[in-house]
Order: sequence, then C-alpha cells, then structure tokens
Amino acid sequence: MKSKREVSFLVLLLGAALFAQDASAIPVGGVLDDSHSEMFIIEDGFAIVDCKVYSYPSGEYVYTYQISNDSAVGLSFFSVGILPGADAFDPHYDSDSGVVIPALWDAVNSPVQSVDGLFTDTVDDDGISSAILWFKSNYPSTSGSGVLFGTLSGIPHCVTGDLLTPIPEPATIFLLGIGGALITLTRKRRFL
Repeated sequence: MKSKREVSFLVLLLGAALFAQDASAIPVGGVLDDSHSEMFIIEDGFAIVDCKVYSYPSGEYVYTYQISNDSAVGLSFFSVGILPGADAFDPHYDSDSGVVIPALWDAVNSPVQSVDGLFTDTVDDDGISSAILWFKSNYPSTSGSGVLFGTLSGIPHCVTGDLLTPIPEPATIFLLGIGGALITLTRKRRFL
C-alpha cells in the first residue's frame, strides 16, 4: 500500500501535467470515435485532409482536421460545413512549431453553418502541414462537405470534398426527410 505522501505526490504530478498542457491543445481523455482521410485533387497534385472525431464521457465530441498539401497550389482557406440542426463551438488549433497556423479559425453565422480557417501562410507542398484545427460538438459524426481554396500564379483554385461533420439531431433529420417526401409527392402529382 502506498503512503499518503506517495499518493499526494502522484496527485500533484498529475495536476501539474494538466496545468502545463497548452490551452490550445486537444482536450485529453477522448476516445477515437471516427476517422477519415479525404483527398482533394488540385491542379496537377492533391491535398489530404485527415479528420478524426473523439468522444468524451461528458457527451461532447471533438472534431479535428489537419491539411497536408502535395500540389503546387498554395492553400490559404479551409471550411467545414455544419449541417442544419447540428452544432459546432469552441474552435481552437494546436500551436506546435513547424506547422502553418490559421490567422482565423472560427464558427460562421448563428446558427453555425460552417467553421472556417484562413491561414497566415499558405500550406504548400514543402512538407509542412497545417496546424491541427478542431472544434467541439454535442453530436456524433456523419459525412459532410469541406472546401479548400488557394492560388497558383494568381489563378484561384477551389475544391470540395467529403469530411466528417456533426450529424444533426434526430428530430431535424426526421423533419428533413418528411420535407423531402412531401416535395417528391407534390412533384409526382403535378405530372399525373
């Protein structure tokens, strides 16, 4: 059995480790819930966005995204679409050295329609990836849309792909399904 002194020391050490953790670091204690890598074809190359979703005992989910670029297009903008009825909040990014950090990484509109990032430097094909961008949600993941934007010789390039995003609450999905069914029935009646 450990003495009180040893237990106190372990508790103090754990507390110091948690306190020393960077405020922008991904919260500790999550379990990998879902992951996906999407390749975006750009000009004569490609970029890859690695998505990971972590679940926490509190019921929250953390969505992470990291961009690596193997194209000549310098990427400067990234966006994750948020489906109607879902949420996204508390956006952050890691601030490790050797990565391109965003000048802005924030939720857009209320209710949130997307979480957008504008980079200070372009994410180029020089082997340096973006910072890990992340936000929290109360909903598990589904497939949604994402956008990468950049320029090459002054010519803009915008590509879209599938990324992990929070799934809307079941009531919203049900209402969207009913709305789609009603539109389909209305169209069929017009042609009969």
